[in-house]
Amino acid sequence: MSALVKRTFVFGVSAALTLLVGCGGGASNAGAGTSGPTGGGQSSSNPVPILTSVSPASASAGSPGLSVTLTGSNFIPTSTAEWNGAPLQTSYTSAASLTAQIPASDLGLPGTNAITVANPSPGGGVSAAMSFVISPPPTQGTTAVNIQANDLAWDPVNQVIYLSLPSVDGSNGNTVQILDPGTGRLGASAFAGSEPNLLSVSSTSKYLYVSLNGASNVQRMVLPGLQPDVVIALGADQIDGPFYAMDLQADPASDQTVAVVRGTPQFSPQEEGGVLIYDNATARPNVLCGWIESGCRNTNTGLYDSIQWSKDGTEMFAANNETTSFDFYTVPVTSTGFGTPIDYGNLVPGFGSDIHYDATTGDVYDDDGEVIDPLSGAVIGTFAASGLMVPDGTAGKAFFIGQTTAQFGSQNFTIESFDISKFTPIASLTLTNVAGVPTHLIRWGTNGLAFTTTSGGNSTVSGKVYLVSGSIVDGSALAKERPAENVRRTWKAQLPVGQRTAAK
Repeated sequence: MSALVKRTFVFGVSAALTLLVGCGGGASNAGAGTSGPTGGGQSSSNPVPILTSVSPASASAGSPGLSVTLTGSNFIPTSTAEWNGAPLQTSYTSAASLTAQIPASDLGLPGTNAITVANPSPGGGVSAAMSFVISPPPTQGTTAVNIQANDLAWDPVNQVIYLSLPSVDGSNGNTVQILDPGTGRLGASAFAGSEPNLLSVSSTSKYLYVSLNGASNVQRMVLPGLQPDVVIALGADQIDGPFYAMDLQADPASDQTVAVVRGTPQFSPQEEGGVLIYDNATARPNVLCGWIESGCRNTNTGLYDSIQWSKDGTEMFAANNETTSFDFYTVPVTSTGFGTPIDYGNLVPGFGSDIHYDATTGDVYDDDGEVIDPLSGAVIGTFAASGLMVPDGTAGKAFFIGQTTAQFGSQNFTIESFDISKFTPIASLTLTNVAGVPTHLIRWGTNGLAFTTTSGGNSTVSGKVYLVSGSIVDGSALAKERPAENVRRTWKAQLPVGQRTAAK
């Protein structure tokens, strides 16, 4: 009987220690609270949470409190998000998603902070940390960076913009260049290959995908150091020669996966090589066949010029911007590639117009102002504007850069913001003496826009990179900025330096 009493006493101490550790809400409890005799007889155990991404992953110092979405696995209703080890107000969505509230008091100073997820005992523990970067408040206004870039991409984790620099940039050419948008300063650069063009940052900013027009491939670079990684060969048409990337989009659900639209720039229509999904450097077998693509024999033939992934990477949306059928496609994505597309004709009018997906609204937007519900293939709204556009569902705005009637033929352009759900204009900002014509427009940080320009056919003009921040983006002082006239696209879509403009 005394031996039985002793065993009961030891069990009680173990249980008490387990409870004390659980009350601390901190470090992982490896080996504690497991089922079976070694775990003190517990019938179940909470898993260790796994955190894979935080969105958004950055803010500017002095920002108001914001809501962030935490994605991962092994989340439970009692999971708690932590900010540098301190608990945040947390809402459970599913085993793969939590929502946490970061108060304004935690966003006051620049720096890098750690976000983790903690599950209580029995079992439980704390996930590996993800970084949340608070950047210095960007300078209000417009900065012109005197460098010509084919494309630009925002990295929300490392808080920088990447630029692809063509060979015409001389000693800086054929590189990927880092740009700090808060200061306008150029940072490190790395050789990318022959004629780098399109850029796409992977889902957690592990990689940067860079299309190389001169080499007919895609170079993957490891971030943040821009070290060369795998090379994806794009191949060639049997008759029309090497393919180049017409569009390049990293999978939002996997760092290792990217989709590429292959084209031949010397022919029209250009989209001859179809769309392929690559895992690392291996293409999935089920592809979308391009226009008269040699050797491609399936029913998925079409013109897929501009592509966008859905939020979870299970669908792809595409648009034909080369012929007057102006198709919009929704295509299921599987582990083997693409399923059968649904083709909605005459939905995205506009030669050379690209489409843009917003994960917050779940809608697709095009440069000519249409808003498409990809689930129904219906136009659900129209902005009375065109040009280059970028949606921002989190901020509730859509942005266009174009020209008013009075600006036509000049080097003056206007950036205009719209209410993303009401499609009504909010504010505008006039930019004077812009070098060339705009080619790409992106959002960065909490109150920034950036765009590239090219010569526009004028041999005496070199393109630049423009950084815009302030009230046009963050919404301050809007009453006095309401536009008198909505902007329009007044220039032709252009290919990168060294390639001809597509025949339309």
